[in-house]
Amino acid sequence: MPQPTGLFGGTMSLLQRTLNLRSAQHQALSANIANADTPRYRAFEVAVEEELRKLRPDGRRLEMVRTQNDHMPQPVVAGADRANLRAGAMPAFSLRADGNTVDLDRAMGDLAENTLKYKTSAQLLSGKLKSLKNVIQGGR
Repeated sequence: MPQPTGLFGGTMSLLQRTLNLRSAQHQALSANIANADTPRYRAFEVAVEEELRKLRPDGRRLEMVRTQNDHMPQPVVAGADRANLRAGAMPAFSLRADGNTVDLDRAMGDLAENTLKYKTSAQLLSGKLKSLKNVIQGGR
């Protein structure tokens, strides 16, 4: 497996992608919760874990071409700004006759879990930026 190169070995771009995916998941879950009483509404979610699995360093990622010596090399992932949506999990048991597939309790739990994961990624990114600032300032 090739070792990642560059500042922080690709961690910053991975954390950025994670934050973007978690934000998209938050929007999807919020839409589900907002439409919990809409007849025939189908719950959906972002395939966050699947998208993150695609980012594993396996040597098949695309790299930018440096056209000038002043450009910094930075890994680029195809479709980095897109997230795959999929139908949400169907409730195991539902008394609803209106065709709505939103399980409000599950959606609220998923939203809380997604929020914690978003905050964790944001804290990791903040730590990386603080260490970079410390290096720039010479440890002052």
